[in-house]
Amino acid sequence: MKTLLRVSIVVSLLCLLAPALLAQTSGTVQISGTASAAVRLTSGGVASLTGNVGGGVTAQSAADTALATVVDFGEVGPGNTNSYVCFTQPLFLRANAPSTVSAAVTAESFPGGSNAVQKSDIGIGFLNLAAGGANADVSTSTVTAAFASDPCAASLNGDGIPTYSAALSSLATTTPGTAVITSTGPISLRGNFSSPSNEADVDLQLAMVPQSYAAGSFSATLTLTMTTP
Repeated sequence: MKTLLRVSIVVSLLCLLAPALLAQTSGTVQISGTASAAVRLTSGGVASLTGNVGGGVTAQSAADTALATVVDFGEVGPGNTNSYVCFTQPLFLRANAPSTVSAAVTAESFPGGSNAVQKSDIGIGFLNLAAGGANADVSTSTVTAAFASDPCAASLNGDGIPTYSAALSSLATTTPGTAVITSTGPISLRGNFSSPSNEADVDLQLAMVPQSYAAGSFSATLTLTMTTP
């Protein structure tokens, strides 16, 4: 009887304690994370070359892929009677923080002598800055004044020599180079960096006016770099 009594008491205590043991009905999970500043510069699509004799765009990148365009201006001497040789490369810019696009001329090879083609004979501009979609904002983005002028419409003097607001000679020779587009606020508002509606669109333009240059060939690499502070 004593044993049965003890068992009965233990069972009764467990029954009384069971509600207390099951009374925990809530808990917490602490969450944290970081959204880091990020930028992306890619090709904005098909590049074009007009006014050229020979040459052409020999390699280019599809829209939203790494920029790797190769352009041959062709004949820029008296054999080309066009007013301008004009190259246009669309660009896509994305940034979730203030950013700067800079340009530098590297790996350059120009003939010697003041009458040969020089960097100052190749005008440069960044034109048509616009929001590419509903999730893009360019209201706080500006193009540095000297680079906001269309080099393919530069004024010519009586000898047909152009005056460019900016030329390749205006750029630094080491990366990241000279700042040409500055955003004082984020461009991309939501969406990932492949979104079709959160990029800024801008056209890089390069121009030459065919002239009686001293014979010779030239080459250079224009490197664009987008950074955030």
